[in-house]
Amino acid sequence: MGGVYFRAMVWIQFVVCALLVVLVGSRLSFYGDVIAEKSGLGRVWIGAVLIGAATSLPEMATGLSAVVLIKDANLAVGGIVGSCLFNLVILAVADVAYKKRSLLSSVTRGQMLSAVLSLVMMGMAAFTLVLSRWVVVPGILGMQIPSWLILLVYLAGYRVILVHERREFQSEDIYLHLPASRAYWVFALLSLTMIGLSVWLAYLGEGISKVTGWDTSFVGAIFLAVVTSLPELVVSYTAVKLGAVDLAVGNVFGSNAFNVAILAFYDLAFRGNFWGGLGLLHLLALTSAMVLTGVTIGAMAYPRRRSVMGVGWETPLILGGYLITTWFLFLLRGR
Repeated sequence: MGGVYFRAMVWIQFVVCALLVVLVGSRLSFYGDVIAEKSGLGRVWIGAVLIGAATSLPEMATGLSAVVLIKDANLAVGGIVGSCLFNLVILAVADVAYKKRSLLSSVTRGQMLSAVLSLVMMGMAAFTLVLSRWVVVPGILGMQIPSWLILLVYLAGYRVILVHERREFQSEDIYLHLPASRAYWVFALLSLTMIGLSVWLAYLGEGISKVTGWDTSFVGAIFLAVVTSLPELVVSYTAVKLGAVDLAVGNVFGSNAFNVAILAFYDLAFRGNFWGGLGLLHLLALTSAMVLTGVTIGAMAYPRRRSVMGVGWETPLILGGYLITTWFLFLLRGR
């Protein structure tokens, strides 16, 4: 009887926490759009950097809790790579919600930079994961060398995007009635609230792994990834409804790039050979996310009007790729 009660409580808490994440994330899009106008940095950069980082706080806090408190690096990394994969599904959902034309056909060219950066960073993580199976990668100041390279690529990439966006930005003066200080403070408070919810999620992920008997890599890649990506989903959907298409798409690519950068902080917090101790199951989700990111880059490079059931041609490919990858992750969950 006690076991049944424990299992029920774990799932109830999981649902409650997910709903709270959605409620908090629902306002991030609006205030992010305000900051994009007030700061003059543009929707691509704000979506990719500020919104992308803020909506990735659940992944970061959840993963750090898993690494430091629970001592389970695979749960943390599973949440990251699974989130990168699920974030691309958000583009498909936003495409369905965007009625005018194909979503990726409506964005500015600056989104190509964010997409390519996220693709390169995921490729670096996948290469390091494979390399670490054969050699012990040396470390410097508490982090292995690939983690330092990932951080440097992230910072350099968004420096390039910042320069591009400052040159292209044109203010629309939509939020003249809202003071900039209010937008910054509310945004900061929402982000801090998200961190607290994320720590809770880390313990729930471990609890789900125990009551189901599933591998923590699988639990992280599916359950934690979906819930911690709910802010991205809510933010991007709300941004599309506001007409801020670049903010919506930039949030997805920015979140994926920031997610990979988070792996460096996991390495710093982990005591031991971080990359060498990870399971190869993560490689499946990473590879799939890279392929689907390539599909989105193709959709932006060769834009088309809606052609497949009222959505862009890339949307069925993204949804199909995600479902197939999830099925294989489920089949391999205990190995």
